[in-house]
Amino acid sequence: MCGILGLWSPDAGQHRNVVDKALRELDHRGPNDRGIEWFDTAGGSLAFAHTRLSVIDLSAGGHQPMHSPCGRWSMIYNGEIYNYRELRAELEAAGEAFATASDTEVLLRAWMRWGESGLTRLIGMFAFAVLDRERQTLGLVRDGFGIKPLFYREDEKGFAFASESKAITALDLERPRLNLQRAYHYLALGGYDDADETFIAGIRHLPPAHWMEVDLSSGRAEAPRRWWWPSIAEKPIAFDDAVAQLRERFLESVRLHLRSDVKLGAALSGGIDSSAVVCAMRRLEPDMPIHSFSFVARGSAVDEEEWADLVNETVGAEVNKILVDPEELADDLDDMIRIQDEPFSGTSIYAQYRVFRLVRERGVTVTLDGQGADELLAGYHGYPGARLNSLYEKRDFAGFARLLRNWSRGPGRSRAGGFAEFLGQRVPRRWRGLALGMVGRSVSPPWLDTDQLRAAGVRIENPGLPKSEEGHRRRLAEAL
Repeated sequence: MCGILGLWSPDAGQHRNVVDKALRELDHRGPNDRGIEWFDTAGGSLAFAHTRLSVIDLSAGGHQPMHSPCGRWSMIYNGEIYNYRELRAELEAAGEAFATASDTEVLLRAWMRWGESGLTRLIGMFAFAVLDRERQTLGLVRDGFGIKPLFYREDEKGFAFASESKAITALDLERPRLNLQRAYHYLALGGYDDADETFIAGIRHLPPAHWMEVDLSSGRAEAPRRWWWPSIAEKPIAFDDAVAQLRERFLESVRLHLRSDVKLGAALSGGIDSSAVVCAMRRLEPDMPIHSFSFVARGSAVDEEEWADLVNETVGAEVNKILVDPEELADDLDDMIRIQDEPFSGTSIYAQYRVFRLVRERGVTVTLDGQGADELLAGYHGYPGARLNSLYEKRDFAGFARLLRNWSRGPGRSRAGGFAEFLGQRVPRRWRGLALGMVGRSVSPPWLDTDQLRAAGVRIENPGLPKSEEGHRRRLAEAL
């Protein structure tokens, strides 16, 4: 991963010395190269800063900020465009001439030729900023699923953006202020990373699949605009055909992810998702060395080491395992919190932290992972509230009762709990707290001073998931 940072200010003089300091907060994201440049704009000055992790084109040709030959555009970018070779061939056929082998130049020239309309051509994960000197605008773009982070802040001092919120706070001399609404939502309901607002007042996420423009004569930003969203309209298809299509798309995705000019590995838990990724790597590349990395919890009821061993033996992987003494968590906690940047929900983050630290120690730069597969197929908890709502809207009451019965047989589940999740999405917003109470939870837990929070303007409620007309009878697809 790379790190990007930008600052527009009407008075650049007072900020030039802090941009380098702020970029140091992102050094862990990219140890291979860094660059800082200032540009004069209609109403002030704009800084572009970048710290690079080299994955495609390891030469100096991938240095950023990167500029167009005509001098109109400049870009900083974090991510990887997996179909950059296909896009490059298309752009060359249209008359573009390339000076580097980097995917950054492909992205820059795609923006030069197609602008916003070219975003749907990109297969990858990305967050980037592009300066248009002719129009005097700054554009910010985030990938379709928000894999790559992008934070921003707009106030009377100017406009700032970065890959991590701590880089934005490093630009300011003022102490960051807590966003009490987000803190309440996290503490009482377990919600995090599910809204535009962050835990720091004034700093926001650019939402997934959105882009926004900033007027560089005033520093004012337009509201983010959505450039893509997956359709959830029902498309009748036979089960066997759906299986074939999913297999084909999955293998094609893994094939594109294997494009790298550095050493590749895979995070392997032993679960279905990461095991499928590793086996797909071997199917697509029979002779490629596979370096697997696993967190082992020997003696735990959830230990999956035997399944990871089976996959490793099947594909002939070079095996790397991390076994952690519980006391090590205390030693690692401060650094993990600093790297993570925002609160999180459980100790699985620590397992990932240790796995990826081992990855780096073994000289592997890129790993394929199984993140998101459970959400793709409604795994783990099963999203009973959304599915029950779909059945209710279809008036399939027999199916409703059958699902509630079958779902409740899982460990730690009950029919009352499943029905409460259904009600939590069905009832008006002001009554959702009653649904939480049915499963022993509350929007006003006794250990939280909700009177003080209300006095500070915090809404004590469960906001629930947004609903759309397209999602009628398709609530599970909508939730996923």
